[in-house]
Amino acid sequence: MNRGAAGLQPLGESFLAVLERDQRRLLRLCAALEKLADGLPASCAGAKTARLISFMDKAYDRHVFLNEKCLFPIIRSLAGVNAAIEPVLVQLEYEHASDHGSVHEITSAFFNGCGGGQAKADVCVLGFALRSFFENCRRHRAWEMNILYPIAHDLLMDGTVAAHHGALLRMSLGPG
Repeated sequence: MNRGAAGLQPLGESFLAVLERDQRRLLRLCAALEKLADGLPASCAGAKTARLISFMDKAYDRHVFLNEKCLFPIIRSLAGVNAAIEPVLVQLEYEHASDHGSVHEITSAFFNGCGGGQAKADVCVLGFALRSFFENCRRHRAWEMNILYPIAHDLLMDGTVAAHHGALLRMSLGPG
């Protein structure tokens, strides 16, 4: 492996691979949620659906963590304070918050509705919430893949190892 200043390892390739793996996970999740929505109300029965709903919550939390706690601070540090990327990051943070709300709606509709054996209205709410989430998630993913990740790739692959580690240090210390 290519080592730069003081034996430091570059973080670009491995971190980008983690992000791509996360994107594939989200696509598989969307496909499973679409199958669940297509099969309602019968698909509500069983522990498999409860596990899928629980996995959705964890997978989305991981996605937000990787982006907002890892990638965005690194990009901000490498790109500088007045970077043109800032509006993109702010928009993605807004979308993450909105989609996180959708995850809670789905969880609530499932456990208060078909997961708990309640009324048909809750199954309709669940179906709508599922479709809204996986359609938004696919659109959001495309935005990240086509807009954000090429910028991240350029910043992470073109910089020096010392610059990357300096960015991580600045990020860990916070603004100041």
